[in-house]
Amino acid sequence: MLEAADAADRAKVTAPLATRLAEKRQTVTGITTPLPSLSITDLAGRDLTEQVKPRSERGALSLDLAGRTPVVLKPREIATLPLKLPEKVVLPGGVILPSPDGTATNPVWFRLTLAPSPMPAPWDPVRRTYGTRLTFGLQRPPGAPASLTLDQPILIKLDYQGLDAAPAEVRIDAPGIEHEKTIELRFTALTSTPTLRVRSPLSDVNFELTALPRLDLLPERSRVLGFGLDRVEVAVRRVRADGTLLPVDRATSLALALDGRATIETPDPVFSSGEAVATIAVRTAGLGPLAVTANADGVAGATTLHQQVPWAPVIAVLLGGALGGYARRFVKGARRAWTARRVSEGLVVAMIAFVAGVLGVGYLNLPPALVATEAGAFLTGALTAFVGVNVLESLGKKASAEPGT
Repeated sequence: MLEAADAADRAKVTAPLATRLAEKRQTVTGITTPLPSLSITDLAGRDLTEQVKPRSERGALSLDLAGRTPVVLKPREIATLPLKLPEKVVLPGGVILPSPDGTATNPVWFRLTLAPSPMPAPWDPVRRTYGTRLTFGLQRPPGAPASLTLDQPILIKLDYQGLDAAPAEVRIDAPGIEHEKTIELRFTALTSTPTLRVRSPLSDVNFELTALPRLDLLPERSRVLGFGLDRVEVAVRRVRADGTLLPVDRATSLALALDGRATIETPDPVFSSGEAVATIAVRTAGLGPLAVTANADGVAGATTLHQQVPWAPVIAVLLGGALGGYARRFVKGARRAWTARRVSEGLVVAMIAFVAGVLGVGYLNLPPALVATEAGAFLTGALTAFVGVNVLESLGKKASAEPGT
């Protein structure tokens, strides 16, 4: 009986000891999230809390890593972090593998990294989008053996909030700089805090992107008459990434450049102190695309005007000129035999009046922008041809009546 009791007592003592010896508890360093706020899973998302028996003692987290299953630790709540500088950022959470030697203080801790460049994102006036490069990688802790690695790739999905961009996926095959992947992110901001949402088995995090201000150049119309027959006003707006106005703190000069045949008619354009909008005027001088670029203290923007042959207004003014010259035959006392002559004279007078009108020196005092339209050109041609032919006939009669002619 005594021997049986002794055996039972020894079993009670050795059972917990055997359990402790079977465990391979290792301390996880570099994680600050409290244990109740941690999600503990495998790479497929299955909960491993019961298997790894997490403990938090004196601010340190330890796990039973007796198996070889990778253990993913990541915060249950998705953090939102600012992304302001072109520096490598270590994402919250990661995956742990048991250390090869089974020591209690040396687990291998793989974590995702993100390096944006450039940041804040600059504006591309040609593509009319913001752009930056995002480089993702899997970081291995210093001193960890290169032979210890994950046996499956990590898929990272990118989604967005408050910005317009194409969704993307990044696949990281192994840890190390040589396996980092870079994608180009081109976007337009819809809110003041455009957000990049990163989702992966190892980490879920939101990054608030920062972008530089820009200049929006808004012409009153993009298609203009070439050969110097048109003048267009362009509003230059200084805006934040989301398009809201960003006034200057002091008077700021506006530097302009043209790529194409044209001239700038606004001398020394400037943003007045406290203002965010300036207006410039451009006079065409040729055909083809005309790129207008503006820069104010490093904040830039551009737009393109298309100078085209004024076929429609020219046809309209010629029709009006022919009609105006032909209408002269219905005036009392007019010689009908001169109809062809009057039409020819009407065409010439109408073309001269049209060119003068779009240059702002028209006889009818019509706005140049109105003269350049088809209806305005037709009206200009008809009225000036009718009056002009009448004037020419009067001058001809007067010359014939003078002695010696």
